[in-house]
Amino acid sequence: MLYTGILSSASIYSLGFLQGHELIQLSLSIMCFCLAYLYPQFKKNDERTKAIKERGMFFSYSFFAAYSLILMLMFQFEVLSLSGYQTVTLMIITVFSSFVILSKRY
Repeated sequence: MLYTGILSSASIYSLGFLQGHELIQLSLSIMCFCLAYLYPQFKKNDERTKAIKERGMFFSYSFFAAYSLILMLMFQFEVLSLSGYQTVTLMIITVFSSFVILSKRY
């Protein structure tokens, strides 16, 4: 168990930044914390919950469109290169953090 933890942390810092499965673990842990925070509000399933979900998905879609355009331009001009894991992580974090932000607002 300790050996796999050492190998995992060694692969995290091998190139100076997170990559691959470590980012998926990070995004899933953020998702779990967000859902744990939102559970008392979401279990009621009232109008407020529906508004948070609808507006959260709307804002997430808007952010996806905006940073997808920016990322595509950066990929085209070879300024940045991301893996599929890194882009999926970005999307997961965007959706669930928007839910938390909107739950504070509404």
